[in-house]
Amino acid sequence: MAVDELNHINIRTLLMEETKDFFVDVVGLKVGFRPEFPNHGYWLYCGDVAIVHLSPSEDESERRTVAEGMGDGLDHIGLSAHDLEGTEETLRKHDVQYCKRLAASGQLVQVFFHDPNGVLVEVAFDAAAEGVTPETFTPLEAPGLGV
Repeated sequence: MAVDELNHINIRTLLMEETKDFFVDVVGLKVGFRPEFPNHGYWLYCGDVAIVHLSPSEDESERRTVAEGMGDGLDHIGLSAHDLEGTEETLRKHDVQYCKRLAASGQLVQVFFHDPNGVLVEVAFDAAAEGVTPETFTPLEAPGLGV
């Protein structure tokens, strides 16, 4: 096998419309083409690639992610972005709790928050491109985001 790239992640949810709206209004993805499947869902696009698929959960099934957990399993979705200031403004506007860290020896600003299902999302910014230095950076912590 020779993998070329990560194609998409799939989030199962009972909060279909709320989750779709979150990834569109807060994260900035766009709803796009989705083949006909027997169940409702969305494909959310970054440019020409449907990077987040949403499909329905089963009411009585066990959760696949536990927001409070730090054990084995898939931990978070990582995205790259630009416009740190605009991103923080959008998160505040939508009352999304987030934390902000400087990582990779000061080269990255990482912003972490949960989607409506408790899925942890990381958005990483090039610190230099955003005008952030270790001297000008102010970390931000948030309850429940001890990543």
